[in-house]
Amino acid sequence: MNGQCGDGGDIRIRVLEPCGPPEDGVLEQNLAVLRAAGLVVDYQPYDVDAGERLGTSGVAARLRQLREGLAGDGYDYLLAARGGYGASDLLGRLDWDKLKRLSPRPLVGFSDLSALQSAFYTRLGWPALHAPMPGSPLWNGGPDIEQLLALLVSGRPWSGSISVQPLAKGPAEGITGTLYGGCLSVLTNLIGTPYMPGSLAGHLLFFEDTNEAAARLLRAWNQWLDCDLLAGVTAVVLGRFTQMGAEQSESWLGHEIAERTGCPVYYSPDFGHVTPNYPLALGAAARIVSGKLQWSLD
Repeated sequence: MNGQCGDGGDIRIRVLEPCGPPEDGVLEQNLAVLRAAGLVVDYQPYDVDAGERLGTSGVAARLRQLREGLAGDGYDYLLAARGGYGASDLLGRLDWDKLKRLSPRPLVGFSDLSALQSAFYTRLGWPALHAPMPGSPLWNGGPDIEQLLALLVSGRPWSGSISVQPLAKGPAEGITGTLYGGCLSVLTNLIGTPYMPGSLAGHLLFFEDTNEAAARLLRAWNQWLDCDLLAGVTAVVLGRFTQMGAEQSESWLGHEIAERTGCPVYYSPDFGHVTPNYPLALGAAARIVSGKLQWSLD
């Protein structure tokens, strides 16, 4: 199956835990929402007998679960229950040659999942959805959840949009590119690895983060600048950067990044570790027009 079906009852989703644990009492409630939307949901919980998730046995258990989801019969999408930590433990342990022989299976999630999504996009050319996860309290039935459910139920082609506003001088609209991005701190840690493109020319980037001070975020941004990863990038869209601490504001950070960056930089309130967190598809064709970033994925 490839997610091209139009009947939600034909769409099968594997929900798994490649990173941290879901919030108590949240996941089952939200899995019921997925099923009520007409999706066939198969939830694979973490094997608690494996112990600490970040320990050797925990990494092996999470890897086994991910391998089963990627190779299992009949799944259209993989949906992470929640982010947290630990996705990077799995990257070097996957059999990438074997995965190349499989049909693309988009991974839905965000936060630490950005590491896996970037790796699948870079190594396999697979798209992904940066979108809410059902084991998080941020999944609360808002319009972002409604949009995600509509995408999953309908199957591809997918499309969506978020509002944007320019933070620096440059073209207000007419910018195009291939979408790539996610959690800034997570993706920064992939620079120089096989799990991030060596060139992002022609891409339109989006970033968000949480629990990172402005100084740490600017240090991360300097790394993107200094290794020339922004060469040829058509634009950067900054989502929400939450819980930064009291020293600098989110607005200050956005304008400082814009001043340091050679391409147009925009701000959007519509995604991040927040509600709403509207879906954005890695690998989608995107354009900025009339104050909107519009994207589509065949």
